Formats: sequence, structure tokens, C-alpha cells
Amino acid sequence: MKLKTVELREFRNIQHSFIELGHGINTFVGKNGQGKTSLLEAIHLLGNLRSFRESDLSVLIRQGAEATQVHGVFDTDGLRSDLRVELGKPRGRLEKRASVNGKLARSSADYFSQKLAHPAIQFHTVALNPSSTELIHGEPSLRRRMLNQMLSAFDSEGLSVLTQVQRVIDHKSALLKEPNPDSELLHILNLQLIQLGAEVRQKRLFLLMKIAPIFQHFLGIIAPNQRVPKLGLKAPYLIQMTGHFDLPSVQDLEDQLHAQLAEKSGLERIRQTALVGPHRDDLVFSVDGPGDLSLAEVGSQGEIRSALLALKLAEIELFRKETPIRPVFLIDDFSSELDEDRRNTLLNYLNQSDLQVFVSSTEDFPFAARKFQVVEGEIV
Repeated sequence: MKLKTVELREFRNIQHSFIELGHGINTFVGKNGQGKTSLLEAIHLLGNLRSFRESDLSVLIRQGAEATQVHGVFDTDGLRSDLRVELGKPRGRLEKRASVNGKLARSSADYFSQKLAHPAIQFHTVALNPSSTELIHGEPSLRRRMLNQMLSAFDSEGLSVLTQVQRVIDHKSALLKEPNPDSELLHILNLQLIQLGAEVRQKRLFLLMKIAPIFQHFLGIIAPNQRVPKLGLKAPYLIQMTGHFDLPSVQDLEDQLHAQLAEKSGLERIRQTALVGPHRDDLVFSVDGPGDLSLAEVGSQGEIRSALLALKLAEIELFRKETPIRPVFLIDDFSSELDEDRRNTLLNYLNQSDLQVFVSSTEDFPFAARKFQVVEGEIV
């Protein structure tokens, strides 16, 4: 799969741009504030229906415009397919429309399902940008989102299970806010949460077991003298670290959830929200030390950046080895995001890979690449 062309209309400071992209490395070079990152952001929007730097998608609409649109055309062995995402605020609130091969998706889950089911557009993006370090020392929701995005693309059933469990959690939380919650309905929702939550946790643990040795391999290349963090899944009162457990059965995980729900049922009613379930999980990076310290707590900025780069490369390799998907790699602000050693490691990896890569930089990219200059929203 290769992204052949991308067309943007009214996207941030870009009024209109149609770009024919290259196979390998594509670089967008220009001064700050010219629109380089916007191009990578648009490609990420096609893959994930979200920005890698904003939670409010309405800011993607160019000032003074009513709507924005991103259209990507893909080519796989002569088979042409396309994705289109439109954002607008016709009635004062953001509306999002996404289509696959001209067919409007009914929901985000439908869009992802169609995209990943079609061989020509099994489109998974991996982004490295200045805010990526938040993945390690930011809120748990950021790490859950990363796990969910990986799981949705890696496991054909992952997206469906994640969608189902979120519906149950939303329904339960709404029920708990009622003055007199229906106990029978609450019991049914808890049974569904136990079943689906155990499936989600097992899939997340399986994914971590797969990616952990690849992560450790890359970190050993990037920073051979650095402490190597263990990856783990932290649920309330439970931490399971890779290398220290066999994959638990769904029944074992159901039993754990059942016990946690029994313990917290009273508190859930008091707080009027669901406190137990996979929506409370967290990805942890633990380094050796008293009590197994968190990398976010004791790691230097350099150690955190090395771990982050190793994690991104491990995600790419996991998909290359275990799936037919060849991820697209987005690297924002290459010239300032990485020091010389990490840049050289990354360049060597990219040179030996068959990836399609999109890089933004204020400096010329020191490698063979298709180069675009970006000046005040114009791409030349």
C-alpha cells in the first residue's frame, strides 16, 4: 500500500493543495508556521480521524472557511482506492464525514473496519512529533488511545470488542447517574462488562507481549547503556509486566474483574460512574530499582526520547512482521526533535526499510528523498 496523492482544501493555513507523493521518504521543508506539520496532520487524520496535536478538530478548518476536506488516493499493485474526511460546522458544532471508496461511513468504527478490511487501504499511521513524549509522562488516556489504535489495526476483532465495551461503560455510567438506578439492568451491564473487559485486557496483554522484545531490541541499538524499561498493563490493584507472566486466560481475567466490581460497587454508586473496567487501564514503563520505578518519574529527557523512538519503531516492526500492513511513518520537526545519534539510528533504519515516510523539517533532509518546499501554505 502506498499513498499516491493527497489533496487538502481549507485545511489550517492551506487553501488548496494537491500533492503527488513518492514511494519511500517524502520531506516537507520550510520555516516554522508555513504549513509543514499541517500536511502530516492531514495524513494522520485520514488514518485515525484525529489530529496528533489537537483534540479539537474544528481548529483544522482554515480561518474564514466553512469546512475542510482531506482526500487521499492509494495504489497497491495497480489497485486504486481512496479515503476522504470532511469537517464542517454548519450549525455551530463540528460535524465529521468520512468515506471509503466513495461510500460514506456510518460511524468511526465503520470507517476503520472498511479501511482495514480493504487490502489497498490497510492504512495505519505511526507518528513521532514534539508532543509524543506526553505518551510516557502524560495522562493514562493517551496511552490507552495508543493501545486501542494499535489493537484496532492489529487484531481484526479488536475494534469490534473495544466499541462494544465502550458502549457498555457509557450505558453503565449514565445509569449510575440516575436517582434510583435499576439494579437488574446494572447487574446485566456488569456481566457484559466482565465478559468484554476480559477480552480487551487479554488482547492488550497479548499485544504488549508481542511488542516488548522488539521495543527492547531497538532501545538496545538507540541507547545501549540505558536502563531498559519493562512494559506492563496496569489496572486498578493489578500490574502485569511483560517477561513476568504467561498470557492469562479470559476466565482468569473475568474472575479478576468480577472481584473488583464486587469490591467497588458501593463506591461506583456514590461517585455515579464506572470505576472498574478496561477504560481504567494504563500502559506502564517500569525500570529496575526499589519498587520498580516508572520511567516517567526517574528517566531523563534523553532516556524518555530514546524509549519513545524505540516504541515507535517497535510498533512499525510489529505490523511488518505480524500483518500484511506496511505502516506509514510521520516524523514532525525532524531537525529539532532528535539529537544526532538518534537521528543517525533512525536514518539507518529508514534507509533499509520499505516504508513510506513523511518528514517535516526546517532543514534539508540529509538523505535521498522526494522534497517539497512549503511557503505560506503553498507546496512547491
